[in-house]
This record gives sequence, structure tokens and C-alpha cells, in this order.
Amino acid sequence: MRAKKGMTSLLAAGCLLATASTTAAAEETQIFIEGELVFSSLPMLSDYQGPLAEPLLFSAVITEDATKAVSSFVFGLSEEYQEATRALQMEIRTAAGEVLYSEVTDESVLASANFVERYALFAYEQAAQTTGYPSGSAFWALIAGGDTQFVDREIALGADIASRGVGMGGSAGIANLFANTEGYPELVEGSYSYAFLYYDETYDTANGEGYQGLVQGYATRISFGVTDADNDGIDDSLDQCPASATDATVVFNGVDSLVTNTVAANGCRLSDQFAACEAKSNCTMKLIRDLRRDGTLSVHEANALRQASQVGFHSNRPR
Repeated sequence: MRAKKGMTSLLAAGCLLATASTTAAAEETQIFIEGELVFSSLPMLSDYQGPLAEPLLFSAVITEDATKAVSSFVFGLSEEYQEATRALQMEIRTAAGEVLYSEVTDESVLASANFVERYALFAYEQAAQTTGYPSGSAFWALIAGGDTQFVDREIALGADIASRGVGMGGSAGIANLFANTEGYPELVEGSYSYAFLYYDETYDTANGEGYQGLVQGYATRISFGVTDADNDGIDDSLDQCPASATDATVVFNGVDSLVTNTVAANGCRLSDQFAACEAKSNCTMKLIRDLRRDGTLSVHEANALRQASQVGFHSNRPR
């Protein structure tokens, strides 16, 4: 790994260099991790620092592609791979549902980087014991640097050794984190309590400004595959609008505007924004104006939405 200033990252110092590439077709899979956080040093969580009086909730998604995995052996762990980790997502929220932190590290962030390092490391049995890691530890990291930004985002399960003095307890409710270690390791699905850590270091490389910090707690559920009730490509654990209308275009009370019902990164469709207006004409018209001003809508789309909404909801209502 490339040298960084300040806090040591979750992984040990050193740099893994890929020795081969894989040309197999992409076969991305996702791991969904949910749980509670009991410690934070992320600076953007200014009201939640140090040991937390009340746990925060988190949802994490790890996107992998085992067909791209390049085997390495630098840290002496049971299994070490490069290139398999394709994206990391992390959302932190209060028990009441207020989102405090949300970061997605994927190709939209990595595409403009001058270098990208992708890690997936697993420790178990004797190889874990000799390195000091708990037997049943897993790490994923994406590290990238470019002309405008440096990012290092990491997720760990079971890595109590990386607690940095916080003194996390162990893990419970599961005998072995891994369901299968024949080939690329596979985790056990289910509900249990397992030590969890997320690290974020982000810098503006032009001026050197940025931050670094971590959150730590327990994973209480791990599952695979997409749970996406409204079929918008955003997992329900991260979707702020999990019951969006599935129409391909924005429809007002049966009147089709023919404007594409686009999906934002938070899982909310364009139709969700109009639904929040509850068929009120002044709200709908203001929303269309705002979306036109910020470039979300073209002139043609804005006009089509105005006409469809007026016919569908407002033609017989007093203004």
C-alpha cells in the first residue's frame, strides 16, 4: 500500500503489486453487512465521537468479482487477493433513521485516478494465528489517488487487532466466519455478532485538505445478493426510497409524461420527488423549475412534466 500521512490504515504498511490479470467475464456479487457502531472518530460525525452512549446503525455493501482475483502473498495471511474488490458502500444513520454519513467508492470515483489498489484479504486457522489476526478475519480495501483526490476506504470483519486501543470485544454467535475456503473465500450468511471496522481517509491532493477516521462496532447480519424491492439497482439497506414507482417514465394519475423516471444515487426516483408534493400544484411547479435550473431536466422534459401533471392532477383543481 502506498504511504499515507497521519493515522495508519487498517492494513499493514507495504504495497501489493498485481502479477497477473484475468480476462474472464465479470461476475460481480455483493455482500451486505448490517449492524451497530459503538465508537467513532470520523470527523464528519462531530456529535458522535469516541465511545458512543447510544449505538449508531450502519449498512455496508461490498461488491466483488472473484473472476478478476489475482492471488498474492505479502502479509502471510491465509488468502490474499488483488483486483477482486470492485466497490465499497457505507451508510451510517441514527436509530431514528437520519443519515449521518454515506459514501460510495466505485468506478465513478476510481475511473479518474492515476493508481487504484484493490485488496481482499482473509485470515483463518493457523495462518491467522501466526500473524496475530483472529481466526476468521476478512478485509476489503480500495485505495486510489489522482490529480484531485486520494481515497482509502476499508472494511474489516473480526479484526479486533486493528481496534487502535478502543478495546473491542470478540465475536459471538458463529463458530466460523467462512462457509467455504475452497477457492475464493465465502462468508457465512445469517444473524450474529461479529467485530466490524470501517476506515475512511479522503484528501484533496491539490491543497492537502481532507480527513481520516474510523467507526467500529458489530455486524449483526451478513447476506448475499441484491435485496431490491423496487428494482432500481439500489439495495434496500441503502435505498432512501425503497418503494419507488417502477414505471419507466413519470406518470401523473395515469397521464404519462414520457419523461424518463431516473434514479438518484440514494435510490429515489424522479417520481418520488413529485409524489412528495402530494398532487399540490404549487409544489409540483416549483419542483419542475428547480430541476430545470440545476440541469436535471431539459426544457422539453420540464414542459412535458408540467403538461402531464396539470392534466393528471390539477386540471379540475383550484390553483
